[in-house]
Amino acid sequence: MKLPEFSVRRRVTASMMIMILVVVGLIALSRLGLDFFPDIEFPTVSTVTTYRGASSEDIENTITKPLEQVISSVNRVKKVTSVTQEGISLVMAEFEWGTNLDFAAQDIRDQIALYKTYLPEEASDPLVVKFNLGQMPIIFYGIIAPMPTFELKKFIEDEVAPRLERIDGVASAQVFTTDVREILVDIDKSALESRNLSLDQILLGLRAENLNLPAGNIVERHSDFLVRTLGEFKSLDDIRRTVVGSTQQGQIIYLEDIADVKDTLREVRSVARIQRQKGVFLIINKRSGANTAITGEAVKRELATIRKTLPANIEFYAAMDQSEMIQRVTKRTVDNAWQGGILAIILIFLFLLNWRPTLIIALAIPLSIVTTFIAIYLAGYTLNLLTLGGLALGVGMLVDNAIVVIENTFRHIQEGKERREAAVVGASEVGMAITASTLTTIVVFLPVVFASGITARLTRGLALAIAFSLIASLFVALTIVPLFASLFFKSKIEDPKAGKKLLWREFTGAKNFYRNLLHKALQRRGLVLAGALGLFVLSIAIIPFLGTEFMPSTDRDMILLRVKLPVGTSLEETNRVMSLVENLMTQQPEISILSVQAGSPGEESAS
Repeated sequence: MKLPEFSVRRRVTASMMIMILVVVGLIALSRLGLDFFPDIEFPTVSTVTTYRGASSEDIENTITKPLEQVISSVNRVKKVTSVTQEGISLVMAEFEWGTNLDFAAQDIRDQIALYKTYLPEEASDPLVVKFNLGQMPIIFYGIIAPMPTFELKKFIEDEVAPRLERIDGVASAQVFTTDVREILVDIDKSALESRNLSLDQILLGLRAENLNLPAGNIVERHSDFLVRTLGEFKSLDDIRRTVVGSTQQGQIIYLEDIADVKDTLREVRSVARIQRQKGVFLIINKRSGANTAITGEAVKRELATIRKTLPANIEFYAAMDQSEMIQRVTKRTVDNAWQGGILAIILIFLFLLNWRPTLIIALAIPLSIVTTFIAIYLAGYTLNLLTLGGLALGVGMLVDNAIVVIENTFRHIQEGKERREAAVVGASEVGMAITASTLTTIVVFLPVVFASGITARLTRGLALAIAFSLIASLFVALTIVPLFASLFFKSKIEDPKAGKKLLWREFTGAKNFYRNLLHKALQRRGLVLAGALGLFVLSIAIIPFLGTEFMPSTDRDMILLRVKLPVGTSLEETNRVMSLVENLMTQQPEISILSVQAGSPGEESAS
């Protein structure tokens, strides 16, 4: 059968519209980032200063208090807090929301520069950093192997970290361990005094010998060579043969004459274990703006390739993996979205009992979602827990506009209109009504868009995702749904009774029950109003009994346990207590990876 010309044109137009919409939507989806939370730059700037070996009281008087006064004078500072521990000073400045932290951090650096000359010489230069959720490590690996940890650390730094840092999206791959190599020069006091030497002479001798210095240039014919004198220590014998002085008779005094040089480890002030064994830790940080999930997957793929070239006895354990967490959460959210869409389609079919309008609505849902991806991409947002949650909430509302247009179009076809005319008239009659209804729902979320503070930063993506999905559903309902209706609906209904299979057609019992209930409610208006008022008062009264929290509790596969012991507890005792906790944890069959850190420089009693 030959189709009319206008029908062919409509089919071509419909196909082109859908293809363009789907292609653009998929391109936008491919460029959307996938994160757990949106990157939020908290208005907090921290200043970290280290002063190794100094007590907390000395650091507080010489570093923390002066820096607090200096930082408090910076414009738009809301609150200044500090933490002083043995060997470290941490000063945190909280600014008003909306402050440009780049300029704020620079203002703090300028103010600190004026006071820097008054800091103790042994203290490090204050480090000014901004806090951003995106700066948190995306993967935290614990690595163990049957070799000394400082050797394992160097091996990972040479063989693994550089290859991971070459991955697009990775900012750094940091390796650390609690065992730090240290060359100990154990000076014999009697030998030192017998040769009339002082410790300052020893220090000056070591500093002068352990240097690489430029030695000028050599021009050879047409070539110019840069000459350097390499004087850095390469072995313990180089250190032992360092000249530290001479006797009155002119005899050279070497360091080995007055001291014993040992290759040891620095004094341990903290303990870290993975799977109850000492090891090293590899921290992967992503670049600003990089996608957490994609970067994490790329790191794991590259690491799987690297491990084929490493010794088999080196084991990696992912103590924390944000990318895996994001994939799991987003998968559950997406599952909820498509399951809700299928349930909505099934329910619509049960009410309409006609596959044609059900098919149109089933096509309208994914088209609306694809259109929403375009709006989210243009707005500069990523797919995260909040925007996906907004999409999941919007799925239930996506079908409302389409159902109204479909029902009105179907009614005009029942009245005898041709399907093309019925589609145009049906959509035009309800166009203003569904537009007003959609805008009314969107206006509810409008205050969230213009709010400020961290709550607004977290909920703005949710509100915009719902608003975008509703606007997309309105666009689809007023354009594509009438086009589908003009193509799929029958032009003529042969059996008028069969054409009345609309809402409640097969649910006569429920329809009659609702009619009787409504009739009785209208007869007892005062009782109905009193009941509504009572429910309103009861709802207000139970508000104080509702719990409040900043973020809802989530089910994660990781537990962070913090054990705090009395102030002054030694590291050995802290380690013993943590070993007991480890024993209890390993008895739980659900625990697969166990990472422990006990003590830290400047924190004696926490683990």
